[in-house]
Amino acid sequence: MVNGSPLLGAIDRIETLCRRDPGARGLASFAETSDLLAAATDLLASPRVLLVTGFCVRAAMIGETDGPPGTLALADALRALDKEVLLITDEHSSGLIAAGSPVFGGAPFPLLVLSRDQAAADAQIDDLLAAFAPTTVVAIERPGNAIDGHRYSMRGECLDDLVPAADRLLAPPGQRNYRTIAVGDGGNELGCGGLRERLMAHVEHGELIFCATPADYLIPAGVSNWGAFALVAALSLLSGKMLLRLPANERSVLQAIFEAGAVDGCTRRHEISVDGLGWDDYAATLTDIHAATSAALCASLAGDR
Repeated sequence: MVNGSPLLGAIDRIETLCRRDPGARGLASFAETSDLLAAATDLLASPRVLLVTGFCVRAAMIGETDGPPGTLALADALRALDKEVLLITDEHSSGLIAAGSPVFGGAPFPLLVLSRDQAAADAQIDDLLAAFAPTTVVAIERPGNAIDGHRYSMRGECLDDLVPAADRLLAPPGQRNYRTIAVGDGGNELGCGGLRERLMAHVEHGELIFCATPADYLIPAGVSNWGAFALVAALSLLSGKMLLRLPANERSVLQAIFEAGAVDGCTRRHEISVDGLGWDDYAATLTDIHAATSAALCASLAGDR
């Protein structure tokens, strides 16, 4: 049981940790949602999960270092819980997913690469939803449609020609029979729509870029990878099984996707950094999330004796 236990406090602390906002993006600093426990509870009970990620940086014509690592970490955790998992991305981030996947061992994660043509991508999504019948869909650092139907970078660049919309994965509740979870750090990510009216004024170019598509549960984070790791941490506490790998594993993932060409989404440079944070600054939050999870699990096990 989690209700009334110290694990609830640990999940709250982990949610706070992932919402550190060193880049002052605004979303994590001003959001008042607290969906981590509910989202993780849904995932724990969900047998089939789709994960969509990939944010192309126009200046480099390839995906960024934020998104794929967190998606792979969550896929790894779900696979350890015997869930059926399938990843979705586009041509600009598929090589990054393929490069990072072997770091986790085991068979490669199944991956659907969306066509750049929107009509073809829509058909791929519809076919996948029918064949896979997901029980949960998770969007992690994936561009989402703004109020005008276009997808934008943090700088206000239109990305429609590079990144097909995946918003139909997060159709309104009456049009689907699965739950949806989103992780984002800037408001322009798929699933952030529930916070648009309240927070777009706190985000640079917010009125233009803020996504209009909501998710059932939203995890605002200072860095989207941190939000994905927070989900893995919460799953660890709910399942009683340590699913978080050590930060050194994340360093290996970043190295692998760097070698595959990934760039930092904020600096737009080809370097091993995430959203403008060098490894030490980025890894400090991962280390804190891992430590909080380990301590809570150890305390829980001791209390059961």
